[in-house]
Amino acid sequence: MLETLNQTLKDSLRFRPAISFEDWATRYIINPDGTPFRFRETQVQIARDLFNPSLTSVAIRAFSGAGKTYLFAAGLCYVVEQLRTAAGVMFPSQSIAEDWVNEELYKMFLATPAIEKMEMETDLKRLKRWNSGGAIHAIGSNSSGMIRRLQAPVLYADEIDAITQETTDEGDKLAQFFKRARGEKNQYKWASSYPSLKGHSKIDAMFDQSDQCRWFVTCSKCEHEWEMQIKDLQWKTGEPESAVIVCRSCGERHDDESRLAMAKGGRFLDKTLSEPRDSGERGFHLNCLANVGDHSAAYNGYLHEIAAEIERGKKADSPEKAKRVFVNTMLAESYAEQVESKPEPHVLYARREEYNPGEMLPADVLMLTAGVDWQKNRCELIVMGWGDNAESWGVAYKTILGSPMELSTWQKLDKELSKRYAHPVAGSLGIVCTMIDSGKWQDAVLAQTHMRTRQRVYGCKGARTIDRVLMDNKPTRIGAAKILQYHIGTHEAKETIYSRLDLQPDEAGESHPRGFIHFPKTAEFGPSAGGEATGFFEMLLAEDSVIRRSSKTGEFVRFFECQRGQRNEALDCMVYAMAAERRMSPKYEEIARNMLK
Repeated sequence: MLETLNQTLKDSLRFRPAISFEDWATRYIINPDGTPFRFRETQVQIARDLFNPSLTSVAIRAFSGAGKTYLFAAGLCYVVEQLRTAAGVMFPSQSIAEDWVNEELYKMFLATPAIEKMEMETDLKRLKRWNSGGAIHAIGSNSSGMIRRLQAPVLYADEIDAITQETTDEGDKLAQFFKRARGEKNQYKWASSYPSLKGHSKIDAMFDQSDQCRWFVTCSKCEHEWEMQIKDLQWKTGEPESAVIVCRSCGERHDDESRLAMAKGGRFLDKTLSEPRDSGERGFHLNCLANVGDHSAAYNGYLHEIAAEIERGKKADSPEKAKRVFVNTMLAESYAEQVESKPEPHVLYARREEYNPGEMLPADVLMLTAGVDWQKNRCELIVMGWGDNAESWGVAYKTILGSPMELSTWQKLDKELSKRYAHPVAGSLGIVCTMIDSGKWQDAVLAQTHMRTRQRVYGCKGARTIDRVLMDNKPTRIGAAKILQYHIGTHEAKETIYSRLDLQPDEAGESHPRGFIHFPKTAEFGPSAGGEATGFFEMLLAEDSVIRRSSKTGEFVRFFECQRGQRNEALDCMVYAMAAERRMSPKYEEIARNMLK
């Protein structure tokens, strides 16, 4: 009886807002640039639901640029000024959470007079508290202790698909965070993210358990109502500016102006194709075709921008990676992992071509680089030719016996690196850049590469993180002599190489897709390569890959590993040669023009 009386008294004393969130936000919030806050058409329903006490949670699975974080920031302004209560804001790490609260959210607080004039009690990076009772707690999902200490009726978790889970964790971190509203009469739990990998996506799980609201538009010609999807986008290959949205019912071809008008007039319908009901778990899905914001000035419309991005992805070094990013960030869908595709060694061996680099390079070769992998008693060297359209050619593969500690071994390597190869247009080409593995014998290798820096011979090392870019051209400087050492994203390089090795020429063998790798019919690219190795292509295709989550970003990336006992020097050498090509940042059209002079 006493507990009931206390709760009744507590409820009667609780501050009740005099105005709804959607009305308050448009009336009082000022953006950091000085403009008044306005909801996008796709945000109005979401805004109504954020503070709907009959909903147990609100989850937004949306494309990058949908304004979801901006919308939640406005909601937190309402929490502070109108609800005058506490809110917990959780990001994948404490530093990200604090940065967002202090650099993004706080700018909106300062720009909004209704909040800026409120007296603050605590102003820390992890906690903002006002005398009126409003408070914002910045929490990282990597800070279990801070999650346990939090108690707040409003809980907002962003980028939830980047939350990592360790075997030592005390249960699911997102579930732990949402329990911190326990004991509050009105609980508001919000989550947002674009999804990651199918079967591993937290935002997918929340959306699947919800009423699954999607943005439906009405065809201006036949009045058919449907959710615009990427399969409805059509354009002529090579002409992304011709992109249109095609109505599934009548076939009407909607240009970007028509698409925008339909998107602005759309509405959310749940999985039963009904107006959302005020109960249970609410979920919203928005793909990029529902965008009602601006497009880049570099394009004549948003459809042009999307079509151009798809075409760029197909020409990327790693088309699968580009597709994965597009599916996650623009379609707001989780990516179904593809089994890593690579040909069998005998297939590449049979596909070798009739050119002999020792006698004459193919005319399309415009630049040569080399990659060197050191072993205890030898080094393996590959020379690769590079040209326009991201094509490459195997030129030479050598095994040089000797220790990296012996000067005579380096002299033999110098002889190979100083070779010039006959070219039908340029007369001859030499190797312009060489990357040498310095992982195992760093002191010995870097001492030698330092003396060869003028010849663009550099030491390199595979980066420890699995999501490192292939080459960022920012070397570290080792020791008092400040010797250059480049860190290479080996997993990205191998993903690129394997995707290119799987490309096929046309039936006549005269036309090759972007990124195609050519190999000559020479002994160096055959079973005798690498001395005691089982063959060049066996070494090149020795590694297998799996998708793993990056502990740094929470994103899923390909991770390559070699089974114990298998030799993979050919693959490592090609990685280093590719890094050397990136180090040069060549402009092949300009190189080709200079050759003709």
